[in-house]
Amino acid sequence: MSQDLAQDLVVTNNLNINTEFATKRVNLQQNRLVNMAESKSFLASALSWHGSVTPRVLMRVIVTSLYTLAVYYIEPFFHGYSLSITPFEYSGSVLALILVLRVNAGQDRWWEARKIWGSIVNKSRNLALLVYGHSDQNKELRQTLLKWIAAWPHIMRESLRNELKLQEVSELIGEEETEKIRKSENMSMYVANKIISMLQLLKEKGMDPHSFLRAETERSQLIDAIGACERIRNTRMPLVLAINTRRFIFLFLLLLPFALVERTGWLTTLIVALASYPLFSLDEIGAELQNPFSPRNLSHLPLDSICKSISNNVLGLMNRD
Repeated sequence: MSQDLAQDLVVTNNLNINTEFATKRVNLQQNRLVNMAESKSFLASALSWHGSVTPRVLMRVIVTSLYTLAVYYIEPFFHGYSLSITPFEYSGSVLALILVLRVNAGQDRWWEARKIWGSIVNKSRNLALLVYGHSDQNKELRQTLLKWIAAWPHIMRESLRNELKLQEVSELIGEEETEKIRKSENMSMYVANKIISMLQLLKEKGMDPHSFLRAETERSQLIDAIGACERIRNTRMPLVLAINTRRFIFLFLLLLPFALVERTGWLTTLIVALASYPLFSLDEIGAELQNPFSPRNLSHLPLDSICKSISNNVLGLMNRD
């Protein structure tokens, strides 16, 4: 019996180690994909692999190159049926405009999301300062409310990512309340309702009406901010734009080798590869920027560090008591 127990313990320990290792590996991968400052070295940025779109489009470039190589080998059997390069000069300009439109649309979403999270930082701090500065009558309730304010950005982040880990939240407000949040229909609304209840209690215990109204304004604006983030996450780019952009790229690269192979021979493979790389890259960048909250997307917003910064600011007020 003791031997079986020992074996179970070994298996459990191995599972825990494997789970911890897998978690660290996922976190490391997410950190490599998060948006960071570019290197001051031109060469380091140009040759960077992590955070680049290259790993995601490399296979497409390879397939395009193999297709072009096949065209080079079969071209002698269809000698005299090559295409003129002139249509590709004009269509290439149109394709460039379409790709710029796609990337700009994604960039607009990314930048709007970053501005919204900047407002979440400011409004969370303002709400915490109002609670701390105008609730001397009940320090215990004030401490509890500040913990909920510190936890709220973490809950917003997890909600936007459709995750339920809430590790930081559990450390701040306890596992029992965290489990209630997980089971709620909308986690951010649940927290907002709790904060409303505690603000009402502070008002009943002596918080002046003006400060209460200011705190309620900040809280309601935080709800507006998370609603704006949900709009960005849930509203996809027009499907018709994605379909036509990728169809245009496909047809362009499908026919381009037939316009070059007579003039450039075996170098056609290299030329088409060099042409396909920026086309695939810009298309992928536009797709990646559609959801700036997902840790699986390139250059996603550093929400972990933003939420940690808000928590540290709010908890710093608590340490003054």
